[in-house]
Amino acid sequence: MSQKESVSRTIARKLLNMIETGHFPPGSKLPTEKELTAFFSVSRAPIREALSMLRAAGFINSRQGGGSYVEETTNSTFFQHMHVENDDVETIKHLFEMRKVLEPEAAYLAALRRTPEQLNKMKQILMIMEEESIGQGTSAMKADIDFHSSIIRATHNPIMIQTLESLSSLYEKALNITLRPNEQLTLKRKTVYHEHQSILLAIESEEPDLAKLQCQIHLRNAEKKLSLFLQDYSV
Repeated sequence: MSQKESVSRTIARKLLNMIETGHFPPGSKLPTEKELTAFFSVSRAPIREALSMLRAAGFINSRQGGGSYVEETTNSTFFQHMHVENDDVETIKHLFEMRKVLEPEAAYLAALRRTPEQLNKMKQILMIMEEESIGQGTSAMKADIDFHSSIIRATHNPIMIQTLESLSSLYEKALNITLRPNEQLTLKRKTVYHEHQSILLAIESEEPDLAKLQCQIHLRNAEKKLSLFLQDYSV
């Protein structure tokens, strides 16, 4: 972990704490980058990265005309739901290490090997995710798991598929924890959906490098969120 990343995450967590305690209430505008630079006595680079982490996690959003605003749904009840046991932090950390190795490569292979039937299955799952996540405001956990599973199955690699099956219960447990906060973050749910959509479009277009990249972006954004509310989690 670089010094820049360490400073950025520290600032992001401090801003998140200020949101949690009501210093920046839901819907309020955050100070400008210049003001935050002076407040934290740092350069603009870690400030921009900290704000990027908060946006990726769905805690703040950018509006037309400039500026960053706290999400309307962010409240004290939301933060109470973000407590995670230490053992679960370790589980999530180890699972993400595996996901970063397995899933981008699976997306790459799926773009080369998927059948029309498998592509249609991915599209059906994504439609369910859109309805449950954006339409109903749920975490759409099952659809999320099914989507990533469908990609791995489309690799036609029996070892990859067997690895997925052996980790299914652990995968479900970790996603249940990491997706839980999304239920109260409308922007985050939309962002996650569009990240999955970008992966699917690359697979449909038979663009393996792009599919791999979009999967990496999706996992990176998920880790940014984790690094904010899991104190012992670092990326």
